[in-house]
Amino acid sequence: MRTFAFASYSLYFLAGLVITTIGSVMPQLLAHYEQSYTVGGQMVFVSAVGFIMGVPISAWLMKVLKKEKYVLALSAIVIAIAQFSVWSLPPFGWVVALNFLNSVGTAAIECVVATLMMEVFVGRRAVVMSYLEVSFGIGALCMPLIASVLIANQAWRYSFLVTGCLGIIMAVIWGFISFTKEETEGAKSLDADIAPPPMFKTKQMKRYILFAFVFLIFIYSGIEGSLNHFMSSIFLNHLEVIPYYASLSISLFWIAMVIGRAATGWIIRKVNYASYLRWSMFGTLVVIVLFALSRDAVVGFILVILMGFTMSGVYSITMVYANHTLPGMTRLVTSLITAFAGFGAAVFPALIGYSMDHSGIVSALWYMAGFAAIYLIILLLGIGRFYRNQSNVTIN
Repeated sequence: MRTFAFASYSLYFLAGLVITTIGSVMPQLLAHYEQSYTVGGQMVFVSAVGFIMGVPISAWLMKVLKKEKYVLALSAIVIAIAQFSVWSLPPFGWVVALNFLNSVGTAAIECVVATLMMEVFVGRRAVVMSYLEVSFGIGALCMPLIASVLIANQAWRYSFLVTGCLGIIMAVIWGFISFTKEETEGAKSLDADIAPPPMFKTKQMKRYILFAFVFLIFIYSGIEGSLNHFMSSIFLNHLEVIPYYASLSISLFWIAMVIGRAATGWIIRKVNYASYLRWSMFGTLVVIVLFALSRDAVVGFILVILMGFTMSGVYSITMVYANHTLPGMTRLVTSLITAFAGFGAAVFPALIGYSMDHSGIVSALWYMAGFAAIYLIILLLGIGRFYRNQSNVTIN
């Protein structure tokens, strides 16, 4: 199973690389095709649509191909084809279409791998999901570094060659890998003890809880996506730092995210899912509020690092908590969470960008703080109260 786990982490690393490739070379790509940043923004939207559509497509492929490994191998091939094709610099219309195809493959990888890890490592879901998120974060960090070296050497388009080659390698590995879900049934649990899943008296209540978790991930992904898109602009205009330091803020945020995700694998052995999420989002809320109130650049950089730590494990633990609460629904739960994560990352930045243009950056930060507060309210008064009422277990 170590080979299976390592191959899964490698696929998430590929997904992290791929998801940031276009953004890393966006100025050079648009300059080559003589396109505006408005068109670049439209590309990002098309990519988000591709990601959302990739989730039901992956579910359909799992039914058709029967074995998940074939779906993953095919997804890696799709990514390789898209990356190699963009590397050849085809007409711009094809670049947009290929970026859509690329996002479909990425969504399929994230959805299927997460589902497999949930099904295979039942007692270690939170730990292995944190490792997956670390792998993704490292990929997201590495691609800008790779691209910067290639850009400096006037070879920016070879960024796509790197990911294309890795896609082919992963397709070959997953074509031959073997694993069984029964091997880990007796494996020692690594996650902290948590109350057993509650008994649902009605299907309506089960749908309500599923909707609550999906909405939580929608909110969280929207906050993270907004920060990824507008962190530099916030530092430039709210804290009035120079462009170089503004762009550094995103790197610091992701470095903290990767470190925090690595620590999540240890922390989640000590605290239960609800406590972890409660304190993580409370910390995020406090940091965003302080960010809105502060105008000092040094304080801003410290807060960005803290924000990376507090937000680092929210996505993976929300997914794990949802699967724990709704046993036997792993594929549906994981698919919906993955899809609405992409939906939130597409919708929220548009809302925050609009508010920045019309109400100012401080207002946009307060909106994000409000979203974090809504997450906490749903977690505590919705899901938490349901656990207490149904199982008579207080979540501490």
